[in-house]
Amino acid sequence: MTAQLPPQAVQLFLNEDESYSVTVVDTPGFDDTYRSDAEILAEITEYMAAQYAAKIPLKGIIYLHQIHENKMKGSGRRVVEMFRALCGDEALKKVVLVTTRWDCVSAAEKGNALRREQELIDTWWRPMLDLGSTHTQFHGSRLEAEAMVLEIIRDPDRVVLDIQRELVDAEKEIAETKAGLPLDRLLAADISRYIEQLREIDAKLADAERRGNSNDVKRLKEERKEIEGVVRKLESSQKRIRVRVGRHIKERISAARWDSKEILATSISIFTAIVGVTLTVVKFAVL
Repeated sequence: MTAQLPPQAVQLFLNEDESYSVTVVDTPGFDDTYRSDAEILAEITEYMAAQYAAKIPLKGIIYLHQIHENKMKGSGRRVVEMFRALCGDEALKKVVLVTTRWDCVSAAEKGNALRREQELIDTWWRPMLDLGSTHTQFHGSRLEAEAMVLEIIRDPDRVVLDIQRELVDAEKEIAETKAGLPLDRLLAADISRYIEQLREIDAKLADAERRGNSNDVKRLKEERKEIEGVVRKLESSQKRIRVRVGRHIKERISAARWDSKEILATSISIFTAIVGVTLTVVKFAVL
């Protein structure tokens, strides 16, 4: 996996007088090589809380999965469950599940790719599809991307995610939400396990020092240092989701609107400034 790209947003004005627009926000995905799921969850929930608190209507969510991935990883089920918990069952009817990179699939590989797609549908996505989510393939063309966005925005209904109500209305910590609680418990269990390993290493280290075994002392100290680094990363991830992000977002939005004295800041500009998203504006786009 490549390094995480900066988050992007594209605001498309759909009429000439620029009175109607839709903004597409590209959020990070889970199972990132460089960042923990807790960090990703914190970033995604910040976007969702900011959009909801800024009173920007949410029309739908597009969930992307690269078709060339042979199998769902061991954490795949947890990621799907976390995504479902983020949305809430009522909001799943506004979710489009998309398999991507079909333009990179050769004729020889197509059979295997179709089998992987069917496994996704039958094994991993079936509960969401049964609750109203839809599925499509993406072959990389702009027309396909526009069609997906158009299909979402043509529905007049907006959607509120469970995570938004939990964070903004109830002002819960991320770790207290349905999506965050299992991850917080997993982090706590991992931290406890590694701390127990440190205790065991300390006992072995004390014994090696009594025996004067310098090789064992050096090896155990290196092992201890490595595990301490793991614990620090886990504790940092845990701290990242033990925050009341909704409360912070509301305060920042209120301050942003107050500070925009002579310039009338739009909700979209406030949203992108608060979450640090790069905004690209397309003045008039015919979808």
